[in-house]
Amino acid sequence: MTVAVIIATGTARGGPEPGPAAVLPGAPGDDPPTLLTRLCRRLTALNVPDRHIVTRPEHAPLLRKDGHDVIECADPAADLREIARLARLTRGPLLLLPGDLATGGELLARLVRDARTTVTAVTAADAGAGAAPVRRARGTVVSAGSAFHQVTGPDAAFPGVLRVGRPRFETLAETAERLAGLLEAPGALPEPAGEGEPDPLALLLVGLVRAGVPVTALDAGGLPCLRADDEPAAQAASAAVDGVDERAVRLKAAVKSNDGFFTTFAVSSWSPYLVRLAAWRGLSPNTVTCLSMGLAVIAAVWFAAGTRTGMVAGAALFYLSFVFDCVDGQLARYTRQFSVLGAWLDAVFDRAKEYTVFAGLAVGSTAAAAGSGVDGGDVWPLAVAALCLQTVRHMIDFSFGVRPARAAAAAPAGVPLGVAGDGAAARAETAPAAGRGGAVARLSAATSRVRALHWLKKMVVFPIGERFALISITAALFDARVTFVALLAWGAVGGAYTLTGRVLRTLPR
Repeated sequence: MTVAVIIATGTARGGPEPGPAAVLPGAPGDDPPTLLTRLCRRLTALNVPDRHIVTRPEHAPLLRKDGHDVIECADPAADLREIARLARLTRGPLLLLPGDLATGGELLARLVRDARTTVTAVTAADAGAGAAPVRRARGTVVSAGSAFHQVTGPDAAFPGVLRVGRPRFETLAETAERLAGLLEAPGALPEPAGEGEPDPLALLLVGLVRAGVPVTALDAGGLPCLRADDEPAAQAASAAVDGVDERAVRLKAAVKSNDGFFTTFAVSSWSPYLVRLAAWRGLSPNTVTCLSMGLAVIAAVWFAAGTRTGMVAGAALFYLSFVFDCVDGQLARYTRQFSVLGAWLDAVFDRAKEYTVFAGLAVGSTAAAAGSGVDGGDVWPLAVAALCLQTVRHMIDFSFGVRPARAAAAAPAGVPLGVAGDGAAARAETAPAAGRGGAVARLSAATSRVRALHWLKKMVVFPIGERFALISITAALFDARVTFVALLAWGAVGGAYTLTGRVLRTLPR
């Protein structure tokens, strides 16, 4: 179970007396809940009852009056040592948060229920007062800033929300203790920028990144994640959080943004309505997966009839089968119902649907009346060839997908914590000239920025959406022979393109 560590040490500005920013009112009214209370309520709703709230001794009375049990720490070094202590005691994962944070349940849920990444930092375009700058590359934080550390070319802000999984607990504890020692040693860290206490959460992120720990950057996107240090900012941040329809945001996020052309425009443009309906009816993603497979089987039966009506009906059913194939994944992401069985069924049924329809088309071509518009003759050799080609392509895709992760994907390490800069300029000057692999990657990125080329590249690889569309259209308008010839031609081009690109990408950079 996730354990939350809330650092409620920030001081509010603008009041008659300095007080904790965590107890700033989050909404106008006679007795509004504070930022910290709102945050704790959201954590409780996500089944995170184990919370450790760290604050200063002078802030403790107000936080206890607000209904919170607190741990008193005298300074940021003590905060870091407390984090290290909790990391070694907790079974985890750990969710580190600032007490002056305003955010909704959806973003917190993505962190709490994330089982794929070990260390994740929330990043946002605007994170309010107290946020630290970061720079990202390929979804990873590669440079992080603090009061002592600079970031070259920052592209986002870190509001202080960090999730650390159990495999990195010892690294987290060691980093926190090392930073605590540096804070207490005069001159061990660069001259700080600005006034006030350094943020221990920003320091932790700097320490982890510079230690070479891969930190996944979770983009807040349309979900507010804001820190506040005065009452107007707290109320504005809370109003921004309350004004977001989180269900709509979650539904939008459930639709993949990098799908193929046909999937994006002919399916995902309306499939969210089916996702809402399926969720309202209480259908599980596995049920939708089985429904998709069933529609493909019925489509194959219609194809096997060997009539124009059967070909048209089969084409329509096969298209609907693909729609539900997209809906099952979208429903899983929308309802957060993930399972190993579901992933296995989805992968197996994707292959089974195509091969079942291949058989139906071949049977129908044989059964069709001689000379009719659907008479393609004996197409079994073409059907077997299409099946073999697709099997080889899946084998190549799987083999490339399970290759070891490239070391370059990890955040660059080697810059000491006592150095203010992140070393980006020096690395750029001393970096060796990129080989063919790097040139291919740069060319691919450049062409992807041109919209027409982006979609052309998506289509030429012949993804599943285009394959289902090609089968449906050619079967409805022509005969099985045309379908299989088109599958083999486009499949061969897509396979050659994909294989060439992957071979070039593996060459020394």
